[in-house]
Amino acid sequence: MLKIKLTRTEKGMLAMAALGAVAGLGGGYYSFVAGLGCVLPVSLLLLRWQVAAVDNLDNLPPRKAFNRFFGRSLIRSGLSLALLGLALAGGREFLFGVLAGLVLQVLAYMGQAILIILGKEG
Repeated sequence: MLKIKLTRTEKGMLAMAALGAVAGLGGGYYSFVAGLGCVLPVSLLLLRWQVAAVDNLDNLPPRKAFNRFFGRSLIRSGLSLALLGLALAGGREFLFGVLAGLVLQVLAYMGQAILIILGKEG
């Protein structure tokens, strides 16, 4: 059986996605929840792909490691824009669900930064 260990960031993303899904379902925005659900696995995979570049598991020299990270960032941004462009066909609610799913990474990082800031004294 395949076991996947979730990082703190991924757990935060899943928690925020669950909150968004509950809020969307409670408000009757089913297309929003569908968009969020469709893009969530993609967002999680893109996060893992980016983290692999940051960790530099191949022990590349700094310049090559930076080029790999920067290249993946550009590809990730292009893929996000393509997904948003495709989501336009699903309507406004679906588009906002896809956008919310793509922004979950940033929100999880902001939450971690706030926790780090609050945890430090002086």
